[in-house]
Amino acid sequence: MQISKLRATGLIRRNSLSFIENVFALNEKRQPLVSFQDEASAKEPVGIAIDDCIVPEAGGGWFRQQHALIRDDLPAQVTFTSGTEGKPKGIVLSYANLADAADRIIDQMQLTAEVREYVGVPVTHSFGMARIRVISAVGGQSFIPSRGFDPLELARMLEAGEVNSLSAVPTLLRILLQKPQVIGEAGKKLRWMEIGSQYMTAAEKRGVRDLFPNARIVQHYGLTEASRSTFLLISDVSDELLESVGRAVGKTEVGISPEGRIRIRGPHVAQWRIEGDHLQALPGADGWLVTGDLGHLKDGYLFFDGRADDLINSGGVKINPDLLEEKIGKLLPQSGRLVVAKVPDAMRGEGVLVVAESADMDSAQLQTAANQALKMLGLEVGDALHVKVMASIPQTATGKPLRRLLTEAFVAENKDSRNKPDTRDPAGQPRADDVMGFFQQFFPGRKIDAGASFEALGGDSLGYIQFSMGFEDRFGPLPSGWESLTVAQLQSSVQSEPQTSFLRLEAATLTRAFFMICIVALHLDTFVYSNNWGAAYFLFLLAGYSVMRFQWPEISRTGKVRTILGTVVRIAVPTVMVVAALQIWAHEAELKPLLLISNLFDPREYHVAYFYFAEMYMQLLLLVAFLFSFKAARDAFRKSPLISGTVLLVFAMVLSYFAELVWDTNYIYHRTPTWYLWTVACGMLIASAGARDVLTRLLVMAIVSIAVVMHHGFTSATYYICAGCALLLFWPEISVPAPVKRVVGEIAGASMFMYLSHYQVKSVVTRLFHGPMPWVALCAAILAGIVFARVYYWGEGRALAFGRQRGWWGRQ
Repeated sequence: MQISKLRATGLIRRNSLSFIENVFALNEKRQPLVSFQDEASAKEPVGIAIDDCIVPEAGGGWFRQQHALIRDDLPAQVTFTSGTEGKPKGIVLSYANLADAADRIIDQMQLTAEVREYVGVPVTHSFGMARIRVISAVGGQSFIPSRGFDPLELARMLEAGEVNSLSAVPTLLRILLQKPQVIGEAGKKLRWMEIGSQYMTAAEKRGVRDLFPNARIVQHYGLTEASRSTFLLISDVSDELLESVGRAVGKTEVGISPEGRIRIRGPHVAQWRIEGDHLQALPGADGWLVTGDLGHLKDGYLFFDGRADDLINSGGVKINPDLLEEKIGKLLPQSGRLVVAKVPDAMRGEGVLVVAESADMDSAQLQTAANQALKMLGLEVGDALHVKVMASIPQTATGKPLRRLLTEAFVAENKDSRNKPDTRDPAGQPRADDVMGFFQQFFPGRKIDAGASFEALGGDSLGYIQFSMGFEDRFGPLPSGWESLTVAQLQSSVQSEPQTSFLRLEAATLTRAFFMICIVALHLDTFVYSNNWGAAYFLFLLAGYSVMRFQWPEISRTGKVRTILGTVVRIAVPTVMVVAALQIWAHEAELKPLLLISNLFDPREYHVAYFYFAEMYMQLLLLVAFLFSFKAARDAFRKSPLISGTVLLVFAMVLSYFAELVWDTNYIYHRTPTWYLWTVACGMLIASAGARDVLTRLLVMAIVSIAVVMHHGFTSATYYICAGCALLLFWPEISVPAPVKRVVGEIAGASMFMYLSHYQVKSVVTRLFHGPMPWVALCAAILAGIVFARVYYWGEGRALAFGRQRGWWGRQ
């Protein structure tokens, strides 16, 4: 049976109250909806005619509206599967499908109008919106956290009696199980909990039960096309049944196909899927929906045996990856995740790949634990076992590991060298379609795999500009948030991203270029952008912004500050080279500029050259590295970056005030890190608020503005700095013609080299024209800085390549 093409309204995904309100408004009109990641996605053909696209506002809070369940057998929404094993499928759910699932969960959880739920999963996911639907139907209230699931916020609201219910997926609950003290006694106040359908061990379920001893805890099993097919009442069942995923209730039926796959039938099962431009019937003629999951039934309870696609057949022996993960995890306790995937094996058909997400795990430990776990299961796979330690494991938005990507990456990395295509062109550059090769070139000596990302590898703000420009030159436009995307995900974007004449220019890049030009122009007497200056303050602010945006994720994960130290080295080397060259030219040696501490002494001591701005920049980064070297500081920023950033800002301003009382630095023009540390704290605070709701960003803007006014008063410097902060917070990206981005990116990427060379350029221009030519000097300084940067990075690349050839660090 085929039904004509579906017409629907697009709804952009925002985990917000506005998103919920729009869903219910469209439901009341019986208007089908389909959610999209962004407006560009809504324009792509998906087999649906999109009549309109709604962009909800951001912002969480309490949802208190009441809406009765709709039971019409009409298309309500199109939901796309998570796509863990290939291209996502469009599933058309009716109002009747949604209502049946809601009725059964209300019955199983015994929900009443007293429910006040902390919705720990995004409402843009089917599970999250289903929670809103059932709570609204019984007259309860739902709280949508603005920053996403926050254990500390949940504990506080439980303790205060503001919430008494929780919805969460196992990934989030494992965070609580790792640190049960965060919830503590407040766990006794929880009355209801629903857990999503990811795999959980019996031990984990017991842990959740112990953490919330008075709650009615229900876990459901289901799929996008058959939500809540079975229910397990974790709070009541015996321990031996905790390994199951529950039993069917109501009109739902669950069975096992002859091939061992779970099959489902009932009024909650979606009737259609998108097939080309039409809707195609989804269940079979007998009404059964055969899933891709393996399982077995025992006394009416369903036991999940893994995905059929994930099951590993090694020499005729079947291995359940979820079960093997559990066994390895018990032998090798760790905070990161473990994922088992299948890989091709010439002898056994399929081998076992065990991947650990960790910063410091030894591969030998992982190999030993994996072998022991296999033996516990009565299995011996020999050299078909492979292990790998990665910085981050690719996963879906709902936290499911992308085993398929791990398998593909393994295959790509382990092809026979004789048949493996050369990943470099004759000039030694990565091929035009080889993202892995580009990463290897940019991060020489680092082990790069498909799960690596710019962020995880500790890339900094300087590298960000160079990387993005080089990547877009070779592969085309980068997607938003690319710095956290893995090599595999970026490779995928190369294959699918359309070419465009407009590119996204980041406010951080734009302001870096603008304010450096302002400094250079001031020094060259080209123009005075502000009688009170301010550009240097904002560039120091960008240092803090860049640390939190690019380097904090790696620092938080590993507890190590080597990424910041790497940035300091990247600034120190060219600075010392320029200082040394100028001293050689002048035949005069001065030690303090070479030691990068000249800013702390009277500038009248120096006769050749010193670069106090670069020195302070490095000293400020070292202070931040020193701060994050303490576990207590890392924990504070990890738990509440906004509060911690504000505390650091206040501390820095107080420190600046009292430091000046002890040491009056007027004679060195206040060129000390204590004088400027508050600007770095402002940048860290802004970066921490960048992805938050509008109210949070407005609050941070107010805090930063107060700090700027306290330091500068109501002057032009204040206006410049505050305008730059507003751009970072409220307009982080703008779309510009590709040539404009190229020019701005070149200037921003060469900003340090412009600073190091602009005084020398001024001298050359004055000699050539027998007098000052400010505008010529400015243009020449910009061009010289870009050339200087290009030559330096070319030489650096050649030096690193030479080191690789000599075996001084890892080969590509």
